[in-house]
Amino acid sequence: MLTTNWQADVVICEIFIFMPIYTVVLSAIWFMRPRKASFRTHYYTLVLSQGAADFLTVTIFITQMLPRYFQIGNSLIWWLDTYNASNFYVNSGPQMFILRSIGLFLITMQRYATICRPHGRLSHILSVTPSYTLILCHWLISLLIHMPAVLVCHAHFENPVSFFVITSEEHKRTSAAIVICTFVFCGLSTIFMYSGIIRILCSSRRTSVMSTSSWQTRQNTYQEARLCIHVFFLCLMSAATFSYYVFQALYSNELGVGDVVISEMKSSNDSISLQQENLRSLRLWYPLVSGNMSFINPLMLLLLNRDIQKCFVNFCKGKKMNNTSSILAMNRTL
Repeated sequence: MLTTNWQADVVICEIFIFMPIYTVVLSAIWFMRPRKASFRTHYYTLVLSQGAADFLTVTIFITQMLPRYFQIGNSLIWWLDTYNASNFYVNSGPQMFILRSIGLFLITMQRYATICRPHGRLSHILSVTPSYTLILCHWLISLLIHMPAVLVCHAHFENPVSFFVITSEEHKRTSAAIVICTFVFCGLSTIFMYSGIIRILCSSRRTSVMSTSSWQTRQNTYQEARLCIHVFFLCLMSAATFSYYVFQALYSNELGVGDVVISEMKSSNDSISLQQENLRSLRLWYPLVSGNMSFINPLMLLLLNRDIQKCFVNFCKGKKMNNTSSILAMNRTL
């Protein structure tokens, strides 16, 4: 059964293609952690945490698309609005964006500390931080950042068919300000850390004469830097999602109808009605724009990470990975 718009069709196809692959990748990392030391590092801990955020985002998409496009569970979702289901959905978009932006920031920070400050204070703090604490910081910080918008949210569903959310101007402005500030901070910090990583790589490349230990150090640095490539593509998708948020906010402000307040306005002007329908159509792009930030992650992990490639193949074949060179891998990554 096809949905009512092609954007949702693409999202559903991507879910069936990429999420099973993503499931195998994350499962392989999780089950191989006790056997391979490199998978017990904070880099892969954050990859697992980011993967959980991606799965939660896709799950929220599915619960939104089923009643809206397939007319499945409409009465249940409409009844759940008694328990503020509309508040949950209107906050889920910016909340998930903030959560994944913080995740990208933490992964980049871990890469920066490993490559640029291997013996610095930041590396020491990360080395003594338990994995569960790092995951808790990822999720708790994101929740606290968006909490002001949650507290001022008073939303409701448009009707039991479209399930577009009617929200207030105060909530829209608060949520937009939080998303912008979070993205600007994470974006500038990521640019700074990536510039430091590139500077270290260029400095190592210019060194022509070196001892055996120096050569090995440079090779280890290159291997660690390779793990940054997939994060770079995720940052690009984050920037694309942020641009969508900004464009939609500016367009809705020009119409003076708020973020999704469309049907409650009674206007006899046909041009304004057409603009309002254009805004409604613009919102249909959201699952595709934000969802691709999740779908690109397993693809980049498989294409650009050799450890995960080997782990993925062995996991699919049911082989157990040995712990050869685990101590060296742990020291190199931490």
